[in-house]
Amino acid sequence: MSGKKHIMVGTLEYSSLSEHVYLHLRREMNNGTLTPGSTINISKIAEELGISKTPLRDALIHLECEGFVTILPRKGVLVNKLSIEDVRKAYDAIGLIEAFVIRKSIDKITSAHIEKLEAINQKMTNEIQAGDFTNLFESNLEFHNTYLEISDNDMLKKLILPIKHRLYDFPRHNFIPEWELRNGEEHTQFIECLKKKDGKGAAYILQDIHWSFDVQKEFIFPFYKVS
Repeated sequence: MSGKKHIMVGTLEYSSLSEHVYLHLRREMNNGTLTPGSTINISKIAEELGISKTPLRDALIHLECEGFVTILPRKGVLVNKLSIEDVRKAYDAIGLIEAFVIRKSIDKITSAHIEKLEAINQKMTNEIQAGDFTNLFESNLEFHNTYLEISDNDMLKKLILPIKHRLYDFPRHNFIPEWELRNGEEHTQFIECLKKKDGKGAAYILQDIHWSFDVQKEFIFPFYKVS
């Protein structure tokens, strides 16, 4: 049997094919097939997927815009390593955006939103205490998206997700339970501010504690395995 992973084009529009290739490459990063510092062989991947190089190049441009790769003219495509400075900038950007959103959207927070946030946070806490980190990233995204989705600023919402994906771009198995449990406590403090309609307090927790590089650096450095 052939080892090729043909993408069924069918009636897919061109942009959909490029997006399909993009998602394939992201999965290859997530499962460790594409590793930081490695190079992407465009011809080989195009052959494996059974597609032309054009949608593959479009997908790579998308990845470059999000910081995952660097396209080197006439040299190939480099899979970027995530530096500690990248992490610092990501935390600054996420904290700034999330704090802005919650200040603007605090009056739109309902009891249903709060109940959902509490349920997700409790689920995460239970799993962390059980040593199960399988769904941690997706659950954390769901927690934060619960209030981010309230915003009508679609541009900000589109900006923030790739930044978060960049923080968890490649397989990481060195989860730190103490850090994850503390994040849950910060989530709880954030929820309490929402209950009081305290947008300023909620924004402070997000920007100056939860997404503060300086506050979280004691865990960030060992998580990303830098000294």
